[in-house]
Amino acid sequence: MIKRSLKLKLILSNLAILAFLTLGYFLLSIFAKGSPYIKFTPYIALIAFFLLSILALRQILHTPLRKILVEMKLLLTGKNFRRIYTTRVDEIGILGHFFNEITTSLGKIGNDLKEHKRISEELNLAQKIQHDLIPREAPEIPHLEITAKTKSAAKIGGDSFDFLPRENQSFFYIGDVTGHGIPAGLVMIMVDTLIGTFAEMSENARDLLVNVNRFLKPRLQPNMFMTMVMLRWQHEEKKMHFAGGGHEYILHYKALEKKCESIMSGGIAIGMLPDVSAVIKEQEIDFREGDFIVLYSDGITECKNVSGEQFGLDRLIKSIETKANEATSTKELFDHVAQEVTIFVEDHIQEDDMSLIVVKHVAAEIKQEALQESTDWNGGAKNLPKTEKEGIRETGLKQQEQCESQTLTTPSQEDLSQRSQQNPATPQG
Repeated sequence: MIKRSLKLKLILSNLAILAFLTLGYFLLSIFAKGSPYIKFTPYIALIAFFLLSILALRQILHTPLRKILVEMKLLLTGKNFRRIYTTRVDEIGILGHFFNEITTSLGKIGNDLKEHKRISEELNLAQKIQHDLIPREAPEIPHLEITAKTKSAAKIGGDSFDFLPRENQSFFYIGDVTGHGIPAGLVMIMVDTLIGTFAEMSENARDLLVNVNRFLKPRLQPNMFMTMVMLRWQHEEKKMHFAGGGHEYILHYKALEKKCESIMSGGIAIGMLPDVSAVIKEQEIDFREGDFIVLYSDGITECKNVSGEQFGLDRLIKSIETKANEATSTKELFDHVAQEVTIFVEDHIQEDDMSLIVVKHVAAEIKQEALQESTDWNGGAKNLPKTEKEGIRETGLKQQEQCESQTLTTPSQEDLSQRSQQNPATPQG
C-alpha cells in the first residue's frame, strides 16, 4: 500500500522525522536537565524538522520527477534521451512507465509515417509509368478523327485505351480492369503490353483478343479480369470491325438517320476463361462518312449524382444525339458529353475511373487529339456564361485530391532506439 501511494510516503516520512525529533527532545531533557541551553531545544527541533522534511521531499518527489522532466525535454527537442528505469509503483513510477510507453508508441508512428512515405513514392512512380502507357496523342489514322481521354478515380486506375496503327489497318481499344488501384493498374499494364505485342501477328480483332487472353489468364488471380472492346479499321476499304470482350455497348451515331444506335459488344471478359476462341467473334459496323463511334467505360454510365441516381446509358445516348449532328469535330462532341456528365454529378465523389473515346469517319486525314488526364475534362464548362456556371459544381468530374506525403517531426522507432541506446537508462529509485 505504501509503495503505491506517493502521498502516504510523504506523510509517513514527516511522521518519522517528527517522532525522531520528539525522541531526541525527550532524551535531551533528561540528560541535559538544568542546562541553560535547554530552553532553545524546541526551536532547534522545529528548524531540524523543517530541514529534514525538505530533504525527504527532495529525495521522494523532486529528484525523480526532475529526471523524468529532463528526459521529456530532450525528447521534445529532438535530442538524445534515455529511457526511465524505475522499480517504483507509485505516481512517479507510473509517470516513468508512461514516458517509456509514449516513446515506444512514437517510434512506431514514426516508422508508419516512413512506410507511408515510401509507399506514396512508389505509387507516384507506378502512376507515372501507367500514364506514360496511355497515349498523349492519337496517331494519324486515315479517314478517322479521334478524341480520347481518361480520368482515374485513384492514383492508379484500371481503365486503358490505345491505338495501334499498322500498314493497312489500325487497331484501337478501350478496356476496364475490375476494381482500381495497384492490382488493377498492374493488370492494365500487362494487357497493354500484350496487345502491343500480339497486334503485330494478329489479322483481326478477334484473334488479337484470343491471343491476349490465352497468355494472360494463367497469370491472373481468379477474381481479376478485364472487359474490353477492340476495333479494327481498314484504311483502304474504310471498314470498321469490332470484337467484344464483355465490355459496355458501342454507341454508333448515324449521321444520315441522326440517331444513335447501341451495339452490344458481346464476348466475354479477358481473363475469365482459359480459351475464349469460341465466344469472341469479329463483326462489322456500317461506319459511314460523318458517323461517330463512342466508346466508354462504366465509370461514365454508372457515375452518380448527390441523390444516388446513375447517369445511365439513356442519358449518354441522348447527350450524343443532341450534339453529334451539329458537331464539327470529335472534340466538340466529347466536350458536350463531358459537360453533361459534370452537370449531372454535381459535387458527388468520383467512385470509378472514367474513359471516353469519340471517333468520327471523315473525308480527309485530321490531326488527332488524345490527351491523358486532360485539364479540360469538364467539357469546356469553365467557358460557360456566368449564369450557367452557377449550376455546375467544379468538383463533379474533378479527380480526387491526391494524398501528399507529409514529413512530420515525430521521431521514428529507429531514431528513438538509436537516441536511447546512445545513453544508459535513467535510474529511478
